[in-house]
Amino acid sequence: MIKETFGEYIHKLRTGASLTLTKLAAALDIDQSTLSKIENGKRNIPEEILPKLATTFNLDIKELEKEYFSEKIAEIIYPKENSSELLELAERKAEYKKITNLKQGKINFKNA
Repeated sequence: MIKETFGEYIHKLRTGASLTLTKLAAALDIDQSTLSKIENGKRNIPEEILPKLATTFNLDIKELEKEYFSEKIAEIIYPKENSSELLELAERKAEYKKITNLKQGKINFKNA
């Protein structure tokens, strides 16, 4: 299944709510031209805007973050021929990092 870009997603949210570029840009505390570039895929949305976007459209922040980070990953791997292998390897490395950090997180420095 093909997913839209994050900018296209924001555009769909904005037009679905009958908001102008100016009104949404003001709600997100960014320039109207910046929002236009985000919607047209010419600029990435800053991560710090996600909470404002979630509040404006009453969205689950965790779901919005999934869309945001999956787009960042897709931007890195889409030009590569073996993108499925890269995703699989990245997933294994992420799991390794989680396990490693979890083990390190159990150290009690207060009693050391």
